[in-house]
Amino acid sequence: VRFQHYPTTGGSSRGVALLIHGFGGNAEHWRKNAPSLAAAGFEVYAIDLLGYGFSSKPDPRTTLPLTLDPSMPERFYNIHMWAEQQAAFLQEVCGVGPGKRHESALVITNSIGSSVGLQLAVEFPHLVKAAFLLDPSLRMLHVKNQAPWEKPFVPAVQWVLRETSLGDWFFGAVAKPQTVQTILRVIYPAKPEAVDDELVDCILKPGLSSPNATRVFMDFISYSAGPLIQDQLASLGRDQGRAAVWIGWGTADPWEPIEAGRKLYGDLKAVERFQELPLLGHCPMDEAPEVVNPYLLEFLETFA
Repeated sequence: VRFQHYPTTGGSSRGVALLIHGFGGNAEHWRKNAPSLAAAGFEVYAIDLLGYGFSSKPDPRTTLPLTLDPSMPERFYNIHMWAEQQAAFLQEVCGVGPGKRHESALVITNSIGSSVGLQLAVEFPHLVKAAFLLDPSLRMLHVKNQAPWEKPFVPAVQWVLRETSLGDWFFGAVAKPQTVQTILRVIYPAKPEAVDDELVDCILKPGLSSPNATRVFMDFISYSAGPLIQDQLASLGRDQGRAAVWIGWGTADPWEPIEAGRKLYGDLKAVERFQELPLLGHCPMDEAPEVVNPYLLEFLETFA
């Protein structure tokens, strides 16, 4: 597993902050945030989920799942597996847990990483004190979210992409600098200029570091099961002695509309704050760190 560690830059540590990226991302997506959090006295760890960035990319077709998702046991890459990865990382690398340097950690996430961070809090409640979700994935292709007419169509398309050479062609067409740049500029609506060559290289270079990259990509986009965020949030919250949750959402996110998120999550007890991020898109921490970093610092200060 590859990670980046930003040690506190002065004085004693005020706690551990774990940063979890979204689909197709990696630890580099937090490069504009982590230094500010470390400067405030926190030990910051940005991790590459297994299968992403420079972490190992086991072939999902030939490797037995490390952790089974009962709702779709044939998928190697799933929310439960990644949650267990984070728990092991917190305990073995970050020194978090009973009898260790830090009792619990604060978790900051983006996109599908939010499902991972929340599952970590659900399955390992002693390790997570609070979580801050940035534009969490609504998972509209999840079987519970599919319209009746989509139910036969979606798995058929997913099978074709995962099991045939069409998936290789599709990945090859997407995993090109110009294509990645075009996609990212759509989800960086306020500051498309932030999608520069550095960002594109940060996304593409680690992602293509293994011959299994295509199969990893196809395995997860054909994963339409696992926990939904509203169900995870229902079992969290300080009233249940579990992690508190903040949510930040770009109002111009074209992939995960803020109003859908507000309707699903805004009134749940676990959600102590639902913060609009005006004009920003799906990855607000990278698009406008000058806007988002103060909220991240406020979150850490609140729960440290």
